[in-house]
Amino acid sequence: MKESSRWEEIAAKVLSSYAVATFVVLWVGLAVALIVNRAWLDTLWTWAESLPAALRITAWVVLLPILVGLWIWQSSWTVLGQVLGFAGILGWTLVAVYNFIKAFRKESGG
Repeated sequence: MKESSRWEEIAAKVLSSYAVATFVVLWVGLAVALIVNRAWLDTLWTWAESLPAALRITAWVVLLPILVGLWIWQSSWTVLGQVLGFAGILGWTLVAVYNFIKAFRKESGG
């Protein structure tokens, strides 16, 4: 195996691990805000929506599951619709994390 391809593999694993850890922290933060002070979610949504267009687009690309969760929170959907929306986006995140872990183990030979 080439030395550069080994470093590329390590960098990909580190970045993927960082991304998964970041989303775990963000989802936990969202859950804490739902329990402790729901106004925090409104404040975060207002901040995200007030960003200049280029930054708003970047935020949506980088933080898609979290911003979709906030969008669902701000929607006029019924409570059942919001619960189903949250469950769907959370399930999507869990599937992504599961696939990451599965791929990580496969590449590690475990």
